Amino acid sequence: MKISKFYLVLVSLFAAGIFGGCTAYEQAVVANALTGGVANNDAYYYDGYNYGANRDSYYRNGVQDGCSSKRGTWRKNTYQYNRNYSYREGWNSGYNRCSYGGSGGGYGNTSYNNGYSDGCWSRRYVGTRKNTYQYNRNYSYRNGWNNGYSQCR
Repeated sequence: MKISKFYLVLVSLFAAGIFGGCTAYEQAVVANALTGGVANNDAYYYDGYNYGANRDSYYRNGVQDGCSSKRGTWRKNTYQYNRNYSYREGWNSGYNRCSYGGSGGGYGNTSYNNGYSDGCWSRRYVGTRKNTYQYNRNYSYRNGWNNGYSQCR
């Protein structure tokens, strides 16, 4: 009995050390790994699109502000955008995925999709696939290419 109490205290201290200095996202990733994927049921949906699981409040606020900006009501917390990675990624995702007219997601934008596909291909394989004309003149293609290149591994 003494040994199991000792191990319980040891594991508790170990967990406190691991989770003590982590961000909410890192804690969720570790918790997900320890539970074998059970903690992955808190997906964040906005405007009919699943933005993924374990999204913190900064990311969610960024998605809402980016989506609002895409629809014509400019909202961007510049302080958070410049200093908080999670808010910036959420804002960019919300801006890129929201459509002008309402729910249904903004991935219906063919220029963005083509750019994303080319950027992703460029990141994964040797060489670069980029429509230079579209990249220089079409914001959606350029934004999609940049996002594809930065998000694909």
